[in-house]
Amino acid sequence: MERSRSPFPDWAHLPPLVLHLISERVKSITDYVRFRAVCSPWRSASLPKPRHLPPQLPWLMFPWDSQDEEDDGIRLFYDHWESKTHKIHLPDMIGMMCRGSYRGWLFLDSQQEGAEVFLLNPLTRARIQLPSFTAADNESDEADIDIIKVTFSTELSDPDCLIIAFPLVRSSTFCCRVGDPCWTKVLFYAIPDVFPDGTYYNERFYVLCLGVMHVIDTNKPGDMIVYDFRREIRCANVFLQGEKSGVYVVAFFGQKEQDEATAQKDEDDQAAHDNKGTTETTPKLKIELYQFIEQPLELKKITNTSDTALFFTDYYYCLAVCSDDWDSLDGGSVYIQSKHVPSTDTDGDITCYNIFSGKLNDFKYERVASEVTKKPSFGPRPPAMWFQPSFV
Repeated sequence: MERSRSPFPDWAHLPPLVLHLISERVKSITDYVRFRAVCSPWRSASLPKPRHLPPQLPWLMFPWDSQDEEDDGIRLFYDHWESKTHKIHLPDMIGMMCRGSYRGWLFLDSQQEGAEVFLLNPLTRARIQLPSFTAADNESDEADIDIIKVTFSTELSDPDCLIIAFPLVRSSTFCCRVGDPCWTKVLFYAIPDVFPDGTYYNERFYVLCLGVMHVIDTNKPGDMIVYDFRREIRCANVFLQGEKSGVYVVAFFGQKEQDEATAQKDEDDQAAHDNKGTTETTPKLKIELYQFIEQPLELKKITNTSDTALFFTDYYYCLAVCSDDWDSLDGGSVYIQSKHVPSTDTDGDITCYNIFSGKLNDFKYERVASEVTKKPSFGPRPPAMWFQPSFV
């Protein structure tokens, strides 16, 4: 009776079923966190690991930034959905370097001999310990492995899930399951020592090296498929993306790459000399998307990307998001992170991270966000990378 006399509705004591139904209408992961933080009844009526949330729009995780002070564990994440930067205190990341992210998990190590390696979920603070690389295949010379990409064979909750780490240098990759005492080295024979990208799909490794795709079947490692990219694609920065529907190749042409690709095409096209008198504006950026088909062996160019948006950094990391899950996200959109380091006279170099947005087919991009930070004066500097937040 006392509650009924109040001029304000008693939102905290809504029936638990009603609160639960409301929580299932929340779409954004940050809004869901806020929902559970309102009060104890709201928290009790909502699930700590909800299954109804769609795949989230990526956050851009900036590398740790410090000039002289010690690492305090605070990391910056740019939230594309809210167009704002979140500061998250992650003590587990102190002294650690993020090598990659996959399905809501960050892959961390410190690149020191005998150092620990683990997966971290920045939202739930869940941590999964992995073997150190000194135990990789019982070889002590693996301590300085420079991991450039991490992927999973299935959902991490699957006990048979393989965690796959691709190193930049070495014609091999490393696999383990949660609880394994060491990494298992998978050798890729007849592949040079450096490959910039790789992925895993349907029990096969896909390794990119010098404009060539190598496909290695885990059940028949001796049977390797080799696919040569055409010459203009070799001039691009190429990324591999393993999705549920197959393996995709993303060719990223900057100004330099476009000039090289045009030169290669002119060599192959004898009719190019007829156009010497014409002039056209070369776009600053071009991206082409392909699906890799094994039967027949070919790259199939994808021109209709109405249900997909792509997110890139200016290093090697990219991911794709289904645009149908988000009302505000147009299909065929591309979001690219780039950085520049202007020189200053007082506090040292200043790094500016920019996010540009455009359409896949028109090659015109505009800046939608930027973040200015100080460049650290010591230690290796990891790249910024897109990270797709998740509770699971």
